[in-house]
Amino acid sequence: EAAETKPKASDQPLTAEQLAVYRTVLHGWMENEVSVINLAVQTIPYPTSGAFDAGDCGKDLELEPVVPGIVHRFRPADLPQMGSDKIGLVDLERQSREVAENDPGKTIGEGRSIEDAVRNGFAHGLVRVSEIRFDKQHKHAIVSYSFLCGSLCGNGGTVVLEKSDGTWQRKSQCGGWIS
Repeated sequence: EAAETKPKASDQPLTAEQLAVYRTVLHGWMENEVSVINLAVQTIPYPTSGAFDAGDCGKDLELEPVVPGIVHRFRPADLPQMGSDKIGLVDLERQSREVAENDPGKTIGEGRSIEDAVRNGFAHGLVRVSEIRFDKQHKHAIVSYSFLCGSLCGNGGTVVLEKSDGTWQRKSQCGGWIS
């Protein structure tokens, strides 16, 4: 990526509201997971074009504008607010190498059983979340996510959340992929 197109990480910490939204998005992975979830330490820009365009997800909502080129970093102090000791913050490049080295397709070819290879691939997988797009009243939030565990191992999509009685809840999912 050219330096001028790389997003800039904000110096501002994530707010309690942003962390509550991410907690709700990640909760689906945490419920039945026994291993640590490898969360990329930095968010990705909200997808507004390309294959993972989330533009139609909030078409019925009065959304705040996308702030182009700005992303946030998760900090170790954010983890308790995200509600799990099963989240580990990881460097994107280093974890991407881990994903490639533990790709189930590769490890099956090296003699691992399918079940063991997939379990190992999941354990080394990488979760990434986008910047949050709130509506103007902060009653709805939209976040894209992906889980990558190999060349043919992963899933992702975009989730719409709604704040009800002070708690963020999944309202719907729009767009999704699985490999």
